[in-house]
Amino acid sequence: MKKKTKLRMRRAFLHILVGVIILFLAAYYSETRWLLFYVLLISIFLSFLSFFVKIPIVNFFLENFELERHKKVFPGKSFLFFLAGSLLVIKLFPHNVALASIAILTFADPISYFASIGDKRYNKKPFNSMKNIYGTLISIIIAVVVASFFVPIKYEVLAGIFSMLAEAFVIKI
Repeated sequence: MKKKTKLRMRRAFLHILVGVIILFLAAYYSETRWLLFYVLLISIFLSFLSFFVKIPIVNFFLENFELERHKKVFPGKSFLFFLAGSLLVIKLFPHNVALASIAILTFADPISYFASIGDKRYNKKPFNSMKNIYGTLISIIIAVVVASFFVPIKYEVLAGIFSMLAEAFVIKI
């Protein structure tokens, strides 16, 4: 298996693990937003500090899970965005909608990647050559299923479709 594929698989599994932890905290711990806020602040500081010093635990995660292009420009970018997105939905939306959003983020994107690994043709989308049509269809189904644990059916279908279609576009910051 290619080195890049192994990295992406490790990242996908870590993505699910972090998401499940955040989802569990958000479901059962009333002060999750404060905890995520403090973790986000500390993570931003460690990300900046990692430009100058190799911090043992942080360096392990950067070496084993971070994309090369992020290591030099924005270490920990994906983790920081995951935390910030989770914090944002917890703060802005009702509890059940926030949980559904975090569940969609946790499962649909990595499963989309797993669904498209074996497709040699890769059936690239016209608006994003990095994404696969099958992966997006499967991720929409997964998004609907995981959202169904938290919100009524009419909302979960819309949330699943829109979130995974939005994920399919390339947004450069």
